[in-house]
Amino acid sequence: MLLQQVSLDQLGQVLAGAQPAALGLLVLTVVVSLLTRAARWQITFLPHRRVPFGSLFETLSISYMASTFLPFRAGEVVRALFLGQRQQLALPRVIGTILLEKLFDFLAIGVMLLVLVRITSLPAAALAAGAFIGAVILVGFGFVVALAVWRAPTLGVVRFVEQHAPFGLGRRLRLEHAARQFAEGTDSLRRRNLWLLLLVWTAGTWAASLASGWAGTQAVGADVGLPALLLLAVLTSAGQSVPSSPGYVGVYHAAATFALTSFGLDPGRALGAAVLTHAFSYGPLVIIGLIALWTGGYSFGDLLASVRRPAASRSPMSVAAAPDS
Repeated sequence: MLLQQVSLDQLGQVLAGAQPAALGLLVLTVVVSLLTRAARWQITFLPHRRVPFGSLFETLSISYMASTFLPFRAGEVVRALFLGQRQQLALPRVIGTILLEKLFDFLAIGVMLLVLVRITSLPAAALAAGAFIGAVILVGFGFVVALAVWRAPTLGVVRFVEQHAPFGLGRRLRLEHAARQFAEGTDSLRRRNLWLLLLVWTAGTWAASLASGWAGTQAVGADVGLPALLLLAVLTSAGQSVPSSPGYVGVYHAAATFALTSFGLDPGRALGAAVLTHAFSYGPLVIIGLIALWTGGYSFGDLLASVRRPAASRSPMSVAAAPDS
């Protein structure tokens, strides 16, 4: 394992020499990413309702803070329940907008993966995996667009699949019901101007993510190119899409170290960059989330109560895994 090749003394030396200016830039990019994500989330509620930006920003901040302390991406559950309560929105409507956001994130990951394949010589197995992942993303995104634009016929296809799936899996999963719930959050895709805004804010979010990776490597005195930053963003996002430890501790570090060492960075600096990027990304998110929790009149008890809410009151789609920047 790469992480086992780095001694504590070596890691300590790398961290001790971290560049303050680069760390400051790292914090700034994290805040920018949070702002762009809140702006994009606001677009997903249009054209039917304009949810206040401040409420979205605070709720998003609380959810990231919750995911830092709680396992299994519990922050997404908190996010849906808190906004629904604050803005008196139906839970399926909120969940639909969150999943739409995540699909745009998957689209961005697919684009970065394709760019990486085009500009870098990768092994045949990596190329095949990249092509498969890209195809899955395109098919999934195409389904969502069809659900938004041609809703009735698309739901008809889902109904057919539910009725004819082997072993009654379609009925057990309640595919049509889940699709109808998700469709409530896709109306923004019916407007071309909203499409453009969603793409713009998604591009801004992931540009900030790439900038965070660049700042983290600069902090340890490493100068990596675009291919390494793209692989860093793809692998860490993929690692965070799977429910795991609170704050993705260990998962993030392993993915980031592997990505950077793949492009020639020594394990000590790669792990140091991973530790700094993780700490100065999640640290500000925790602080902002705690402030939002306090100003919103919530407590940690409210957080735990929302996570422990009986499963019957949640949508079956409410805990879907997806990437974060």
